Amino acid sequence: MEEQLNSRRLWTTVAAFLLLGIPALALGAPQLFGSESHLDPIVAVLIFGIGIVAGAFLLSWAAEVAQIDVSASLAIAVLALIAILPEYVIEFVLARDAGATFDVVTREVTPEISRVAANVTGANRLLIGLGWAAVILIYWIKRRRALDMRGEMGLEITMLTIATLATLLIFFMQQVHFILAVGLIGLYVAYLWISSTRESEEPDLIGAAALIGSQPTARRRAIVIFLFVYSAIVIIAAAEPFVHGLIETGTQFGIDEFTLIQWIAPLASESPEIIVAVLFSLRANPVAGLTALISAEVNQLTLLVGSMVVVFSGAAGDALLTPLNFPLDWRQSVEFLLTTAVSAAALLLIAKRVINWNIGAILLVLFIAHLPFLEPSQRLLFAFIYFGIALGVVAMDWRSVKFLFREDPQELETA
Repeated sequence: MEEQLNSRRLWTTVAAFLLLGIPALALGAPQLFGSESHLDPIVAVLIFGIGIVAGAFLLSWAAEVAQIDVSASLAIAVLALIAILPEYVIEFVLARDAGATFDVVTREVTPEISRVAANVTGANRLLIGLGWAAVILIYWIKRRRALDMRGEMGLEITMLTIATLATLLIFFMQQVHFILAVGLIGLYVAYLWISSTRESEEPDLIGAAALIGSQPTARRRAIVIFLFVYSAIVIIAAAEPFVHGLIETGTQFGIDEFTLIQWIAPLASESPEIIVAVLFSLRANPVAGLTALISAEVNQLTLLVGSMVVVFSGAAGDALLTPLNFPLDWRQSVEFLLTTAVSAAALLLIAKRVINWNIGAILLVLFIAHLPFLEPSQRLLFAFIYFGIALGVVAMDWRSVKFLFREDPQELETA
């Protein structure tokens, strides 16, 4: 009887999150329902924000159960891809607008172009400074010990290292070259392919995920596919109006455009993967939580950066016949350098896979500290600080660099 009551409660929870996504879906995609509503910005933030949160919960359950049938790496990669869809929707709109306003003769960097770069750099730093730090610190608060991930995340860390090195070129070129964009997209395709070849492992499921995972194979797979598709549609429908509501609300309080685009918009669009990662950590699965965030970071430094160039080039002309590089001014070039520095420091801090609370604290404190400083010279200083941390880690133990490209559990355990 107790087991039946527990199952009923869990099914009710799943149904509740499905229902919470309906208002966001109905109002965010009015063409599906034949009506369009004009909401007060604050009301829009509430409705669409709830929809995004509901989608994030559904995604976390689906990704956990999906590990039964596919490799854990691929399940996490797919989770990161779906959870990051709000950011893709926003970046697509920004890149399209930037391309539409770009003059191929003068090649002047317009405000629309600056918004694209501001959004993508802010989103990447948010994942590390807030997301990684949250998972690390939550685990320490719950367990009072270092997070031991030796033998884990080898593929994700290697791919993120390669992507970080590639994005360093952006600062020196002061543009995102179309060839580099294609290479970054190819790197993400390779990441997905390698993930798909790995053996599946029986996951340790709890709560709603365990209930779904206990269903017969055909039903289980159907539920997982439905949850992936439904949550993705809700998130796509809710993301853009959610951000527009935030921008309109923020504008009423005099927040400048750069801050809104770089931090408020990504905070909305990145909420699914951060929520999913925190849920993993709270449910005693911090490895999956941090891996999901690292996979999302790989996603953003490869597929997101690459696709923004393709969309921009297509909107400005013909992405295939006359591909255009994505131009940057000095300020945006510095933003990319700072993003590279944040990623490099974070990677080296966790390279040995034994992650103590102080690593999470460093990432969180530096992230918060740099927010008020908007001038390029100030951001450049913070980039040097992050690079200094990275060099300090290497100076203390040069093997940290080696561990960025190794995933042999035995070698890591004896290090």
